[in-house]
Amino acid sequence: MENKEFEKLPVSVVMVIHNEEAVIERALRSCADIADEIIVIHDGKCSDKSLEIARRYTDNILEAERIGQAEKHRVKTYEMARNDWILQLDADEYLSSSLKSELKNLLAGDVDIYEVSWSTFHNQKHYFWHYKRALFRKSKVYFIGISHESVKLIDARVSIKRIPQPLLHEPLYNNVSLAAFHSKWKNWARIQARQLTEDFSAIPKWNCPLTDWERHRRVRIQHPILLGMIATTAYHACHSAKNLLKYRNSYFLKLGIFASLYHIHLYYYLNKYRRNEKK
Repeated sequence: MENKEFEKLPVSVVMVIHNEEAVIERALRSCADIADEIIVIHDGKCSDKSLEIARRYTDNILEAERIGQAEKHRVKTYEMARNDWILQLDADEYLSSSLKSELKNLLAGDVDIYEVSWSTFHNQKHYFWHYKRALFRKSKVYFIGISHESVKLIDARVSIKRIPQPLLHEPLYNNVSLAAFHSKWKNWARIQARQLTEDFSAIPKWNCPLTDWERHRRVRIQHPILLGMIATTAYHACHSAKNLLKYRNSYFLKLGIFASLYHIHLYYYLNKYRRNEKK
């Protein structure tokens, strides 16, 4: 295979991880020869070799308080980044050769946010069913540091484009299983529900123009069962049915079921926490 030389580009790769020694080098190696800067924040005290591996690629490493999710820490990575362009990676993701080769042209374009093709990995095969806002100008977005949040346009003038070059996502375990749901998804639901009961001013944010939750989210917080649990469960059921028909693979049926279960738990806990606070 031909080795291609890359030049350093004005982009900051930012990662939030938790004990990811099995996959983090793959992610770092995919971007180390092209990114001007790499920033790694560890969620809590590291108990494996993740940071030892990360130090081979960067000195910008921080062990932060243990939260159990990445999004709250993402605000800090944006603050630390010296470049306006951000490439956001999870430890179990890595740049495809096509995305890496095209990165220079993407940064030179007149687009502010790129939604890259993002895969789920099942039975040694990638299924590209989703687009992820992984490459963006931090000055053109805002971000609210709660679970499962993505960057949003700071105003209507911000340009956004979907691109076919993929960001490859390959966890080493089956994320759509009862074991993963009990060990990870239910905990994420509790964390997100607790965050949604906090005062909006206390939530960490980046470049945020809002003084309160968006109206659609405020309505779901106020009516977690009717407009939260039922509405979002119906949405994910329809979305999974669409992908099931497209790919004809039962994996997408399971994915939809677990996504629905996640939101059932999320709004159950949100309703529980709100009722407890009123007592």
